[in-house]
Amino acid sequence: MIYTSGSTGTPKGVVVSHRNLAARVAWMREAYGLGPGDRMVQFASLSFDTHAEEIYPALAAGARLELLPEGGVTLPDHLDQVTVLDLPTAYWHALVDDIDEIAWPPTLRLVILGGEQVHEAAVARWRRRFGDRTRLVNTYGPTEATIIATAAELDGSPGRPPIGVPIADTSVLLLDAAGQEVPPGAPGELCVGGAGVATGYLARPGLTTERFPVLRGERIYRTGDLARWRSDGRLEFLGRLDDQVKVRGFRIEPGEIEAWLLTHPGVGQAAVAVRRETLVGYVVGTAGGEELAGYLAGALPAHMVPTLWVNLTTLPLTGNGKLDRAALPAPEAGPRTRTAPRGDAEELVAEIFGEVLGIEEVGAFDDFFALGGHSLLATRAVARLRAAVEVDVPIRTLFARSTVADLAAAVEELLVAELAELSDEEAARLMETGS
Repeated sequence: MIYTSGSTGTPKGVVVSHRNLAARVAWMREAYGLGPGDRMVQFASLSFDTHAEEIYPALAAGARLELLPEGGVTLPDHLDQVTVLDLPTAYWHALVDDIDEIAWPPTLRLVILGGEQVHEAAVARWRRRFGDRTRLVNTYGPTEATIIATAAELDGSPGRPPIGVPIADTSVLLLDAAGQEVPPGAPGELCVGGAGVATGYLARPGLTTERFPVLRGERIYRTGDLARWRSDGRLEFLGRLDDQVKVRGFRIEPGEIEAWLLTHPGVGQAAVAVRRETLVGYVVGTAGGEELAGYLAGALPAHMVPTLWVNLTTLPLTGNGKLDRAALPAPEAGPRTRTAPRGDAEELVAEIFGEVLGIEEVGAFDDFFALGGHSLLATRAVARLRAAVEVDVPIRTLFARSTVADLAAAVEELLVAELAELSDEEAARLMETGS
């Protein structure tokens, strides 16, 4: 049972059978060539359906699973023997941004992506760095189709990266509003059939009938995604037919968050949107962002709680009275007392925070996450910090000491500790060169 977002404020329980999962595991094991010699990172949490395409195929093939550090969101330090990475696309994009600053394992042979549209520029950069040494596979599939429905090998060909072709025992139809197949090249709703289609939604017979209709004697799942068949016979993802969005690989329906916000007595109107891979809550009422974040945290998973908040006197509307999401203003940091960074370490950390978060001025006591940072941006910030100081700065250090001053102090402590491990001759040479 995997719960996914719902527009009514109640998540939908997707009933996935053992037969569904067995079919997918068998395909993954064969398609990825998994065997006892492989080492695969288990990146996804157990609350995210992607964990099933890491744990079960690896164990079924006799491969080894490398676990993330407790509470971690980055790859483990012992990457030197890893052969397979299965990553959310947005996380991979962040890694590719700093591709030359990461110690990639020489054994890496396969990277699997999924969750969002892959950027053409990122594939090109990856290929320039790795050539044909690693396979890069882009996968597509909702929970209702048991994780994966289509897959594409990304070879760096120019153009928008495709989501590929149906995998084994899977069928794909592109339908118009009348339920008729569209011709090649025309957009249509992507509908999935075959071995991976889930049983339906738990205790939601009406919704199950709507989203899992029977067509030509086969039960299919209407994804709500828009796609087209390209001239090369592969599928291209075009977007959503509704307001559903993805943030760091998680499917989110803003209406679900909005429905919960409207149950708070201090909220009269509410809207939720995505800005730079960050959820932003817009509210009309007396409640503040900190109060509302705590309120939502008691009802929704962490990835559905907005990071930034904007209070408005009224929500923008279109000419026909509907919410005008395009007119929602970008969040502003607002007035705050700023203390300039003090010393080289704080100046370095402040500069990196500013680059990663897109903020011109960052003060000594500014908090990375209060400024709009999240786990993916934290990974990028730590990678740049490691490259700048040539010291291993654990990602957990940023989470525990997230202000400029605190992180700068932590970096200085790490430098002192490393210096203490050097011989007197090495330390003296470093001090003379100013390294």
